[in-house]
Amino acid sequence: MTAAASRLATRLGRRGAALLFFTLLDFVYCLSLLTSPRPLSPLYTWMDTLVPLPAWAACWGAVGAICLWYAFRAYDTPAFMAAVALKVAWGINAAFGWLTGAVPLGYVSAVIWLAFAAFVHLIAGGIPPGVRRGTGGWRAWTL
Repeated sequence: MTAAASRLATRLGRRGAALLFFTLLDFVYCLSLLTSPRPLSPLYTWMDTLVPLPAWAACWGAVGAICLWYAFRAYDTPAFMAAVALKVAWGINAAFGWLTGAVPLGYVSAVIWLAFAAFVHLIAGGIPPGVRRGTGGWRAWTL
């Protein structure tokens, strides 16, 4: 590994690497919303009645961009908060779609996205907002 790559990997850390993963996930989901085939699946039809799919796509893309920006920063709490919030919003809306009968298998999407939101929270959890990576101070196990 070159010195520059080693410095980048050190600066990135595990939390930054997780944010890069969320960046990829959110950008791909954004693209899937923009290019979804017609007729829409029941889940996408339901989500489109709540908020137009291009607006949802903009949210997923924005959160992906936020995750990308904060992946290389010492203070990354806003990215994890945005990643959790979007996945919770998508999961809860999928659950409501299932409960209303509009999305027959909506509980599957709800469980997947809410569990993934919990996973993102676990990666970021337990870190007081003032703690920054690489400051030489207290380091949580999630760093």
